[in-house]
Amino acid sequence: MAIQLKTTFLAAVGAVVIGVGAFAALSPFGPAGMAFVPGGEATLGYVYYTGLYGPMPYQVEGFWIDKFEVTNAEYAEFVKATGHAPAAFVDEDDLNQPDQPVTGVFHEDAIAYCAWKGKRLPTEVEWEKAARGTDGRIYPWGNDEDLSRAHISGDAPVAVTEYEGDISPYGVRGMAGNVSEWVADTRQARAGQCRDSHVDTRDATPEMLKLLAQLKADNGGVLPAFCSTPDPLDESVPSEPCAYIKGNNWNGRPHMTVASNRMWDYTNSIAEFVGFRCAKDK
Repeated sequence: MAIQLKTTFLAAVGAVVIGVGAFAALSPFGPAGMAFVPGGEATLGYVYYTGLYGPMPYQVEGFWIDKFEVTNAEYAEFVKATGHAPAAFVDEDDLNQPDQPVTGVFHEDAIAYCAWKGKRLPTEVEWEKAARGTDGRIYPWGNDEDLSRAHISGDAPVAVTEYEGDISPYGVRGMAGNVSEWVADTRQARAGQCRDSHVDTRDATPEMLKLLAQLKADNGGVLPAFCSTPDPLDESVPSEPCAYIKGNNWNGRPHMTVASNRMWDYTNSIAEFVGFRCAKDK
């Protein structure tokens, strides 16, 4: 389901990145303001067809990711240097403070900014590993359902440096709240759905079967719809480009805080609660 929009169709040297107690990642010399996510296996996803399927191991190459969401001040530098159109909410005082995350940007705007910085948008798999680490944790900080760690309610985004408890094992901040984030993955939306047209049947591991049984029991003996294999999309239906979005936001709902949650929107849409951060190859 597409997220609700306010407005649409507008034009460190040898640093040790400390996690929240589970483990620490030793990062090589790299770009300032970025955290290193080592390559290797990570337990990602959940037992639904509206996100990465899991929990199961995913192999992820090492990469760098911004420790914080891109701010209004950083985006303004990009606009000044390139002549790119400013963010849509540049004149709104509750959304345009320098240290707030930039919002009101199309997917292509986020791509352009990251390219200007010599970076790119992270993929969904990369974003989720940066948020969850390797151990399959539910939230960036672990499995403790203490949602007060993240900014998931209020009237506007806050400075990207606030909510120090919203931190991943790699020292990446704000992945559970403040603003949701565009990622690189795109699809063609048809009939109000942004996903692959054809869906392959997926084999469930014993852990997934246990989760599915519990979800079915909690849902009155019926498997929730999000766990059921969807019908193939009719490719004759007109389509529009869409992109995935990760992370909860100040205008979100509690269930959106889990790091496996996926949202989406049309690439030519904006929202006052969707921003982005950049990634870079190792």
